[in-house]
Amino acid sequence: MNAAILTFQFAHNYGALLQAYALSRYLKGRNIHVEIAPYNPEWAQAEYAISPLAKGIPPRRRIRLALQYPRRKKQSQFFEQFIAEELNAGDTFATEQELYQWLDRHDCVVCGSDQIWNNRITGDGAAYYAAGSRVKKVSYAASLGTAQLSAAQKKNMEAYLLQFSALSVREPGSAEKVEQLLHKPVQVVLDPVFLLEKEEWMKLARPVDVDLNFLFLYFLQEDEVLLHWAQTYAKEHGLKIYEVHPTMAARHTGCKRLDEVGPKEFVWLIQNAACVCTNSFHATAFSTIYKKKLLHIPNSKSPERTISLLQRAGITLEQDGKMPLYDLALYDGSSLEREIEKSKAFLDAALREDTLR
Repeated sequence: MNAAILTFQFAHNYGALLQAYALSRYLKGRNIHVEIAPYNPEWAQAEYAISPLAKGIPPRRRIRLALQYPRRKKQSQFFEQFIAEELNAGDTFATEQELYQWLDRHDCVVCGSDQIWNNRITGDGAAYYAAGSRVKKVSYAASLGTAQLSAAQKKNMEAYLLQFSALSVREPGSAEKVEQLLHKPVQVVLDPVFLLEKEEWMKLARPVDVDLNFLFLYFLQEDEVLLHWAQTYAKEHGLKIYEVHPTMAARHTGCKRLDEVGPKEFVWLIQNAACVCTNSFHATAFSTIYKKKLLHIPNSKSPERTISLLQRAGITLEQDGKMPLYDLALYDGSSLEREIEKSKAFLDAALREDTLR
C-alpha cells in the first residue's frame, strides 16, 4: 500500500513535527509505504518565517523578527535538519491543485494529526480535507482546536468529510460535534505520539548539555500563576529551571533559556527532567509517556486538549488554587493503555487493503 500523510510537517513547532514523525514511523512499521505531503501553503510560509525579509509579514512583526533572527536562525537549523532527515519532507509546492495531484498518486491519504481542521490556523480553505483528491481518505486524530464549530468548519465538514471512509479526532468533544453535524460515526483516538513505545522515543532523543537536576519549563501561552508554581517547586527541591520557547518570544526571571533545541532535544529534556511545567499539549503528552512529575494548568485557548488527555490517563485536574502538581507515575495507566490499543486498532482497520477498495 502507498499512503500519504497530510499534516503540518513544515512547522517549527515541537509537537507538530513529533506527531508527524510518530504517525509516519508507525505506518512504516506496518509495512506501508508512507510519504508526508510536501505541502507548504503561503499562509504557513509567512506564519513560520524567521527572516524579517520574508514575504507577507506585517511591519511590526518584521522588526521583532529582525531582533530575534540571530538566535532563531540557530534553532531553526535544528528544526530543518529534523524535517529533512526524519520526515523526508521537502516543502516543494504551495498550491492546493498541486497538493491534490500529488495525493492522487497514492492509494489513500491520512489526514492528521494536529489542528489541521482549525480554520483559525488554516483559514477557510479545504486543502486539509483533501477536498480535490480522488484517493480514499481517512482522518487520524485530527484536532479542531476550537471549543465550538465555526461557520467555516461546518461548511467544509459538510462538504468534504462525508467522503472519508473512516473518521477519527483527538478530543471527545470534537467527536460529538462532528457526529451531530454529519450523522456519521467518529472515533476518538490518541495523538500519534502515543503510537510509539517509550523506548522508540528514547532512541530518537538527543542529549542536551545541562545540569541533570532540573525543571523543564515550556509555555505556549504566558501564565504568571503557572510560572509562580514552577519557581516555587524548583526552589523547594533545589532544581535549576531550563526553559525553551520555539520562537524565542519569552524569557523568564530565574530561568535559563536554551536556544539550540530541536525536536530530538525537546524529547530528551522531558525524559530527563525532574519535573515538567507546561501548558502545551505535546509536552503534556510526553510527560505522560515518561510518567513525569507535571505542573500543569491548561492553555486557556483550547483547554479541552490537555483536559481530555489527562482524564484518559486517570487524572482529574485540580481547581482549588493549590500547586497544580501531578505525579504521573502514581496514576493507573491501564486506561491509557487501552486507549492506545483502540487507537492502533482503528488505524490498522482503516488502512487494511480491503477497506480501501
